[in-house]
Amino acid sequence: MAFFSDPLTFKLAGAAGVLVVLIGALVAGIFYRGKDGERYSPLNHFISELGEEGVSAKAGWFNFSLIVSGLCLLIACISLGMILPGTLARIAGVIGALCAISLALVGLFPLNLYKQHAASAIAFFRAGLAMLILFTFVIITQPEGAVRIARAYGLAGLPGIAAFAYFLALAARRNKENKALEAPAEKARPRVSRLSIAEWAVFLSMVLWFAVLALAL
Repeated sequence: MAFFSDPLTFKLAGAAGVLVVLIGALVAGIFYRGKDGERYSPLNHFISELGEEGVSAKAGWFNFSLIVSGLCLLIACISLGMILPGTLARIAGVIGALCAISLALVGLFPLNLYKQHAASAIAFFRAGLAMLILFTFVIITQPEGAVRIARAYGLAGLPGIAAFAYFLALAARRNKENKALEAPAEKARPRVSRLSIAEWAVFLSMVLWFAVLALAL
């Protein structure tokens, strides 16, 4: 338990998880060419399309980065749950671990395996929202004499909470018409997709959250 309760564990695991997935996305995005030869754009491509085998040139690289990132963030979430005071922090750590495992499964089951991929992705988004809500509450309400992270840093979770909630709301609405996370046919791809932008907002807000907390500890 001493390993997980050491702030250095959270710093290293969180930084590694964030850097690995950032590099994975950057490399896959640079080499990406769609079915019509188009370049990747966060404005109308899902993140998962970077890992679509047979389309994305660096799909294997990106999917592997998700698996490694998920395992690193698994350690980071458990560590944060042990560092912060109280039972609710431990619960948040467990939910964070489920979120991280789901992220790894998204890489293990790429977009081509839609059923398993969608289930893993939705689990990630739901667990991620719950994790951020709980950790944000725990940080802001730390009791006097047991403050591990300055309470003001709890505000770093608010952009992520908003992004997760907005994405899930859009996905639920779209799912009534078709497969929410399925890549659209090229002719039907919009120039700007709110769902794609919302997904990237989730991604960037999570990166920001882990980075801010790593600096705060």
